[in-house]
Amino acid sequence: MLLYGQIVAIMNPFTALNNYITLTQGMTEEEARKVLKKAMIVVLALGALFILAGRLILEFYHLSLASLRLGGGLLLMYIAIDMLSGQPKTRTVEGDEIAVVPLATPMIIGPGTMTLLINLGTQEPLGSVIVAFLISLATILATLSMSGIFKRVMGKSGIKAMARFMALIIASVAAEMIHGAIMEWASEIRRLPLPS
Repeated sequence: MLLYGQIVAIMNPFTALNNYITLTQGMTEEEARKVLKKAMIVVLALGALFILAGRLILEFYHLSLASLRLGGGLLLMYIAIDMLSGQPKTRTVEGDEIAVVPLATPMIIGPGTMTLLINLGTQEPLGSVIVAFLISLATILATLSMSGIFKRVMGKSGIKAMARFMALIIASVAAEMIHGAIMEWASEIRRLPLPS
């Protein structure tokens, strides 16, 4: 449940919902569904890549987990602050191109999500991470599928307010990652032999 909470917070279904509503304005319901289906396939493929190949990526670039945690934590903190600023980051594109860029990436699977999935894939039981990711993906899919209902009930201002709440969760996860990296480095320093 904890893994699911971390992943779904980073993927941020309410920010994705707000962006999805904005990007699919003027499309028919069938066109919007086609965009959603294509985006979910891309998100699934990218998520699987970072979870399963995360350790290989770290080894290839000679990165430590502490470095990944610190860099990812700082990046997540920047993303959270950026989200709280309320500045729109969408760009104008036409047709179902929006399914891949910018909806699937970087809006759902962005740098922060990539970092978290690699980190979890190398630290937690692989089966648990995959299940948590799939449940998170199902949450995103369910949220975006009900975009019409959310738009009528909450209004755009309500959706934006919920997205900002999720940004606070992301900031908290970022703080934990930074703290973990600092503590790991501090532990390594304490183990170093004293100079003679």
